[in-house]
Amino acid sequence: MSTASSAYPIGTPGTPWGDAERAQWLSRQIRQRSYESDVLNVIERLRSRFDMHEYGCLEYGPDVYPLMAIRSRHWRADRPVVLITGGVHGYETSGAHAPGRFAR
Repeated sequence: MSTASSAYPIGTPGTPWGDAERAQWLSRQIRQRSYESDVLNVIERLRSRFDMHEYGCLEYGPDVYPLMAIRSRHWRADRPVVLITGGVHGYETSGAHAPGRFAR
């Protein structure tokens, strides 16, 4: 096992990143997945069985990501409610896929 470590190509070890380092890191990133195909298209296929509502959106640079809520067509406010949300942390996508699978 090697004990030598190589420095990350951005920034200086032990020094917090500033705006220049963050911009350099961001410029090297490649889009790994599509919100439209992984989330919105899955939700859209459920439209015949659920009521849909866009309750907000996230803006990141030039991109806009609608935030969708789905609700039973036979909604009754006097019954208990369950909230299921999902998101992506790092490269883990199961959180974004779970609500659609649960609804299906």
